[in-house]
Amino acid sequence: IIDLYLEIGAKYNIRGDLALAQALKETGYFQFGGSVEPFQNNYCGLGATGTPLLGNEPLNGVNSSKAFYLSGLHGLSFATPAFGVEAHLQHLYAYASTEDLPVGTELLDPRFNYVQRGVSPRWVDLNGHWAIPGDGYGESIIDDFWLKMLQY
Repeated sequence: IIDLYLEIGAKYNIRGDLALAQALKETGYFQFGGSVEPFQNNYCGLGATGTPLLGNEPLNGVNSSKAFYLSGLHGLSFATPAFGVEAHLQHLYAYASTEDLPVGTELLDPRFNYVQRGVSPRWVDLNGHWAIPGDGYGESIIDDFWLKMLQY
């Protein structure tokens, strides 16, 4: 997972190490104590709204063999860890940029076009956008990275 975040993050000009810190936050350090299950390969809670899914939610052009909704679960499911990581990074990219996806990439985030594009070019700008109300959300990702990840 670490290598995936670093390699795929570079394609999107997003710091993979900080995106991994966000994944650690969102998954409870990969213990998955929330509504998303580990087998879903969903490291950021993408599509998890607190209500179980029906399984027929729109994929908005995403290949259904790579990302899909499963009835009764929360959030998107991804066929592989790499697809889940890339969807997470695409979601961050949507918040950070108004540009099209990088050349040679395939849309894996069905929620990509639901985001108010370009409103969060910095991690701290995720406050109130990624998490609602999100006070201190972006700062907490940075703090987690510096305080916890760099201890090792």
